[in-house]
This record gives sequence, structure tokens and C-alpha cells, in this order.
Amino acid sequence: MDYKESEILELKSSFGEWKEIIITLVSFSNKKGGTVIVGLNDDSQPVHMQLGTSTIEDFVNKLKNGTDPVLYPSINVKTFGLGVLVEICVEPSDYKPVFAFNRAWIRVGKSNIKLSSNEIKELILRYSNQEFDIQTTPDDKFPIKYDLEILERFDRVPEEVTSTLSIAEYLCFAERNEIFPQAVVKAARFKGNEMATFIDARDFDQSLLKITDEVLSFVKKNIRLQYIVTGKAERDEHWEYPLVALREIILNAIVHRNYNDPGNIQLRLFDDFIEIWSPGLLPKELDIQHLLKNNRSIPRNRKILELFFKAKEIENWGTGFARMVAACRTNGNPIPVFEEKAGAFVIRIYKSNSDEGVSEGVSEGVSEGVSEGVSEGVNKLIQFVSEQPGKRTPEISEKTGIPVKTLERQLKKLKEKGAIIYKGSPKAGGYYFTG
Repeated sequence: MDYKESEILELKSSFGEWKEIIITLVSFSNKKGGTVIVGLNDDSQPVHMQLGTSTIEDFVNKLKNGTDPVLYPSINVKTFGLGVLVEICVEPSDYKPVFAFNRAWIRVGKSNIKLSSNEIKELILRYSNQEFDIQTTPDDKFPIKYDLEILERFDRVPEEVTSTLSIAEYLCFAERNEIFPQAVVKAARFKGNEMATFIDARDFDQSLLKITDEVLSFVKKNIRLQYIVTGKAERDEHWEYPLVALREIILNAIVHRNYNDPGNIQLRLFDDFIEIWSPGLLPKELDIQHLLKNNRSIPRNRKILELFFKAKEIENWGTGFARMVAACRTNGNPIPVFEEKAGAFVIRIYKSNSDEGVSEGVSEGVSEGVSEGVSEGVNKLIQFVSEQPGKRTPEISEKTGIPVKTLERQLKKLKEKGAIIYKGSPKAGGYYFTG
């Protein structure tokens, strides 16, 4: 036999180690689940264990008394040689954290690690089902000045807005957020690649529906625009970061962050990369290692999502990560890095690989109106192909309004970059996004 202890497997020689077995099962349940095999020594050799008439029953009772919430693993007894092996399998718990003997444990490698109080709080926040945005605001104490432009987008006037607003409606309809400090978005430009010296900083407390554009304006003030010489009469404009990807990231953070966390969304702009920190970890159904392969929309803030969807700021198909990657590829940036750190979901984008042309500093005045440039049509095309795969050139041109000749050039460039592929026959096939 060649069993090796791992993050999902533990070997025990007998039920005399029942406390350690229970702690291991709890550690598994707080992470990926796992199996304890009783009847094998550390070298995975059988010890020819014999079971008494009540051994399993006694263990189950100890498990019930020692775990909170109670674990109910599957237990399978197998005859092996002169003795037996007992496999005890537990799934990841839906009610984390699980405690063993009033302590919470988690599996790290081959060890069971006791969780600190802060780590327990993070687990509770991560798996909490509390819905912050549907609760009502204490607006009787805070007179609300509405953003009339936003209300107009919803065909509403202040008199039609109910006196008792949900938090989501307040954060979207109020001109300024004066009640919930965690909903303020912070952005800063630092000198170098460390958070030591501020060059520029700003807090954004407007309607959530306006913050994304405001943050992007801040970014454009603090990054460079390249003019790429291609031999054409006019130079191509190239931002060192893909604005369409940054927009997607900021929107994603605003809509999906954990508002029960007192922290703020932070955009940190350094010399060589940008980081966007979103309070709260990913939903338990999403694996950070496979975000680009297996992904779907799992809303944490359903009311905020609904308002952003009605305002046509987002779609609800879970394709945002794919569009981020496609925009980075098109702009010449490396694929974004996704991490979970200090209770936050972090996305990092590095500067463009392109070093052609002449880089020029961009002031706020210059940046207005030129941010999209040549990339605007390409980004529009990427979004269309990712949302409506399998379409051919005439259909794409009709739906997007991009002229056929321009579209053919853009499609050719995207195919060369590997961002899209054509599948099927010339008459019946279509274009598909590869992200």
C-alpha cells in the first residue's frame, strides 16, 4: 500500500487516537474535505487492527459530542489481511467554521492548524449569508440629496422614491454617501512599487453608479499614453493599462464586494502595476485557481446587482474575468494576477509589454476624450464575441455597428494575438473568445 498523508488524507493506527481523528476531520471540513484511514501506521503499513463490538458507535458518539456544528462523515469498514481498515470521509462543511472541542481548526498541508480569532472571523464573513444591501437605511436621521441624473436613468423623481430606502437604493440614488463609510472607494498613486510615498490620492463617495467613471478619470491622470508609430498617417494611441479591463474590475468590486467588511475598495497605482483590493473573499463556490475556466455569476449583493443591471452598467453572465484577460492581451499586458490576501480579493495588472513609440505624460485635460482611441472598437468587439459566441463577420458588423472592413482587420489582429478563434465551416462557423 502506498498512501501518503496530504491536505486531504490522514493515517491513524487505531481509535485510541480518537481526539486527533476528530480534530483532523474538523480541519478537513473547514477546507476541502478529506479522509482519515484508521488501521495504518505512518509508513502506510497495516497494523492488523481489530474492532470491538461498539468501537464505531463509541467513536460516533464522541464525534457528535466533540464537534459544533456536528459532523456526519461516511464510515466504511474494510477487511484487509488479518485485520480491518476504517475509512472516515468528510465533505467541506456548508456551515464554517466547524469547531472541535471548542477550537476551530483547518488543514494546511499535512498539519492541522488552530485558527486565530481573526481567521475565525474571516471564515464567518466568507460563508455568511447576510444580505447587507437589502436592509433599510436610517434615512430619518440623514436627509438625502438625490442624484437627479441617476433617478432620471430609472425614470423616477425624488417624490416617487419611498421614504424607507434599501441600502442599495441609497448608495445608488444619493448624490453623496454620508452614512456608510465602507462604501467609499479610495484611489492612490504611489512613488515606486511600495506604499510609502503618496503622489496623488482621492476618496470617491458619489453614487455607486458614477464612481467607476470617476476612478477611471483618476487613473488616466496618473498613467501614460503612448503614441505608436505604425507607418499610417496618424499615430495609434496606446494606454499602458487597458481601460476596459480596469473598468470591469472596478465594477466587479463595487457590485460583489463584502459590504459587511468595514474596509474600502482600494485602487493602488504603482510604477509597474495597479492593484484593486476588494473587501471579502471569493464566494465558496468559486475556486481562485480556475476563475478563467469555470466561472459563473454568484451575486453577494443582489439588490445592488439588480440596480446596476437595470442601469445597463453590467451583464449577469459571469464573463467579466474573461473580458479582463482579453482586454489585457489586446493591450499587450500580461494576464492579471488573482489573489486572496488579508481577507480581500486582489487583482493585479502589470504595465503593458509594449515599449514602442514615444511615451508622454497625460494631464487630466489631455486625457479627456482620447482614452479609448483605437482600442475602443476592439474592446467593443471583444465584449460582443465573449457575450455572443459563434457569430460571423456580417452578424457582428450589424450588431456592433463596426464597418465590415474595419471589423475584418480587428478580427485578424485578435486571431493573431490568440484572443479569439474561428470554429466551424466558412458558411456555418463563427468566432469564439479563447479566454
